[in-house]
Amino acid sequence: MNEIFQAIILGIVQGASEFLPISSSGHLILIPNIFGWNGLVNSLTFDVALHLGTTVAVVAFFWKDWLKLFSSFLKSLPKGPKALWEEPNSRLLLLLGVGSIPAAFAGFFLEKTIEESFRSNLLVAFDLIVFALLLYWIDRISKKRRLEAKITLFDSIFIGIAQAIALFPGVSRSGITISAGLLRDLNRETATRFSFLLSTPAILGASLLKLTDISTDFGDNRGIFFVGFLSAAISGWFAIKILLSYVKRNNFNIFVIYRILLGVAILLLFLQ
Repeated sequence: MNEIFQAIILGIVQGASEFLPISSSGHLILIPNIFGWNGLVNSLTFDVALHLGTTVAVVAFFWKDWLKLFSSFLKSLPKGPKALWEEPNSRLLLLLGVGSIPAAFAGFFLEKTIEESFRSNLLVAFDLIVFALLLYWIDRISKKRRLEAKITLFDSIFIGIAQAIALFPGVSRSGITISAGLLRDLNRETATRFSFLLSTPAILGASLLKLTDISTDFGDNRGIFFVGFLSAAISGWFAIKILLSYVKRNNFNIFVIYRILLGVAILLLFLQ
């Protein structure tokens, strides 16, 4: 029963922190370490189950958007490359495809090494603080004047490279991709929406590749995996909805302050 409770808490944390700019991987490392939760809930295989939950969340939230993108692409395909690029939804799909390449390469070649070698509280604290300050600075200097229709190929590649850096715990996939979008002068809502759409193939691909990792521990632990998966899916869906609504009227300062306070608290604990 204790592990079920831990799985629910970690699922909620994963779902919220995957899409809010506060770092899911950092929280999944920190919480078990702080509270002394050992065993299955503090394993990479359990992390996979939680990531499957957030995969379901982002696909369920944006399925209509993806349907529209693919439908427009298929309709434009017979008309040739020019039509594919000129139709807005087809063009957006191409941009998302190109933007997904850096994270795909980084994930394939580096993710295993990063997961095994960088699960450090000190590194998480450092990344939480540094990338929080980066988000604050970029949000202040960004002109925020460009909309989705104005996203360029360079923007897509630039934000895609930022997404690849999010493999390091404490960085935050949404945080760094939103920062990259703002640095390219996208407005907050556009940067956030593009960040979520860009994360969909990355999260989906990573989850599918890791399905085999979960099979060895599934057996008698299916209840723990399921509640973690379900709570991550539900909290993830609400996190997406909340942030998309929040950025229409607010800046990112609340997340910046949270990240800095959390990072400093971890550093103090580490020094003690």
